[in-house]
Amino acid sequence: MIPALVLIAAALLGAWVVSGYLPTRNVDINKYSVIAEKDGYEIRQYEPYILAETPLRNESGSSGFNELFRYISGGNIRKSKVAMTAPVLQSGHPAGRKLAMTSPVIEREGAGGGVMAFVMPPGMKLEDLPKPASPKVTLRAVPGYKAAVIRFSGWGSAATVKKKTKQLAAALERDGLRAAAAPVTAFYNPPWTPPFMRRNEVIIEIE
Repeated sequence: MIPALVLIAAALLGAWVVSGYLPTRNVDINKYSVIAEKDGYEIRQYEPYILAETPLRNESGSSGFNELFRYISGGNIRKSKVAMTAPVLQSGHPAGRKLAMTSPVIEREGAGGGVMAFVMPPGMKLEDLPKPASPKVTLRAVPGYKAAVIRFSGWGSAATVKKKTKQLAAALERDGLRAAAAPVTAFYNPPWTPPFMRRNEVIIEIE
């Protein structure tokens, strides 16, 4: 007979897996095509997209994620909802540099702090989107671009991201490819997703 604790643990694990799978199964991902498979990474061509951006943290210490979530939840002049997409993106390049990735959240360092952005649903144009009610949120069109991408699972800790970024940069140097923008880290899953189910990526736009 299987011990009760084993059955309970199995049930909890199953519930954890389902909770990580269900929220992302119908979420749109920014459109791209894989144009080359390299040793340890791939090269993609991304289609144009729209960003909603805000400071990573505002003067009160509130998260930029909350500001952007309010925008897509109806905090705009139309009081209309905008669909959530994936992944969450983080970047560390200075303010004003070209941003290299999509969908739906980007964080990047800039003068005075970082910037977070949600990528708007695929196919939408600036004129399709409601104007943000908050002056802290801005909309920006990003043209298509080519990027090198390395994929990994797990929690995506700062140490792991740093390691994967160095790995991808070394691979680009090895293959004679030049970066056109600072690295971007993409997180595709909610924070409660089991680590073995998580999809993370480091993306570097290339010339």
